[in-house]
Amino acid sequence: MDSRRRLVLDVNEEGLSLSEACRRAGVTRKTGLKWVRRAQDSALGELAELSRAPKSVSNRTPSSVEDKVLALKDRYPDWAGRKLSPLLETETGIVVPSRTVDRILQRHGRTRPAPVRQTEPIRFERTASGLLLQMDFKGLPKSVPYALLTVLDDHSRFCVNFSPVKDKTGLSVQTALWNLFGEHGLPESMLMDNGDCWGATQSSCPTRFEAWLMRLGIKPIHGRPMHPQTQGKVERFHLTAKTELAERLVQPCAKDVIPHCREFVKRYNWVRPHDALGGKVPASAYRVSERKRPDKMPEHIPAEGAVSRKVDANGFFHYQGQEIKIGKGLIGERIVIQEAELGPRVFYARFPLSYLSEL
Repeated sequence: MDSRRRLVLDVNEEGLSLSEACRRAGVTRKTGLKWVRRAQDSALGELAELSRAPKSVSNRTPSSVEDKVLALKDRYPDWAGRKLSPLLETETGIVVPSRTVDRILQRHGRTRPAPVRQTEPIRFERTASGLLLQMDFKGLPKSVPYALLTVLDDHSRFCVNFSPVKDKTGLSVQTALWNLFGEHGLPESMLMDNGDCWGATQSSCPTRFEAWLMRLGIKPIHGRPMHPQTQGKVERFHLTAKTELAERLVQPCAKDVIPHCREFVKRYNWVRPHDALGGKVPASAYRVSERKRPDKMPEHIPAEGAVSRKVDANGFFHYQGQEIKIGKGLIGERIVIQEAELGPRVFYARFPLSYLSEL
């Protein structure tokens, strides 16, 4: 600004030629002439760069469409363009690219900075619903008189359960899962971390909860210790729940949190577009498992002629003069010993456990 004013003053007051004034300012004669004319038309204070933005935009989004975008934002304040764009198309038939939606929100001051992603995640998923369920508890303060149990279908991201249970014991979880399996069928396997009622310090010694799953024909799978990204889908679900429900997750009693959980799950499954599903909702990709839950809990009865041993009250069984520990999760149950690739191996409910040499 100072050099521009100096150039104009040199020409108008000092009497320098335009060429000499431009030489001293280090600009071309064309540029110098522009500033001299600008000062003549307005004043020295108006020598700043003018906006190059067009006065009108032929393809600007109509204000009526912007109003619909803002109305959706009012309904779902935590969602941005990637969620609102497909939802707008679903509800109104109006196609607005997600980036355009973001620009509309930005113009109206309705955005907030996105968190910086440190590394690109490695994604995996089963090829169909019912092959794998991810399960975990939503972290809550210790003073809360209930626990929130989450069960998510790995393929579709469909939430089959997000509701309170009395506590994190196996009995409470088994009761919730029994009802869930009756409605959604039995999965092939379930992925969990290594904590709470389902954790096992040794993979060779299943917990009572794991044995319960095995009797239903469900394979328990555990993520690596200290690697929550293994259960990335349920962890991401919990982050979304924390963002959209916030303090409503903490209530004086379990019955008070149920309506909030149900409303959120309905929106998550049937309304909220999911990036990993190409903008579709999880319900569009979810199918109930064809494996029906039995009417009563099955017992594990070894086949006739199989080499079996009963696990005693301390979690041991006897085989060929040896006392071998298999864990308290199988107390009172009968395990089967049969030859496998690397020698004699323990089986329970047709699931292979450890080789005898590992116990």
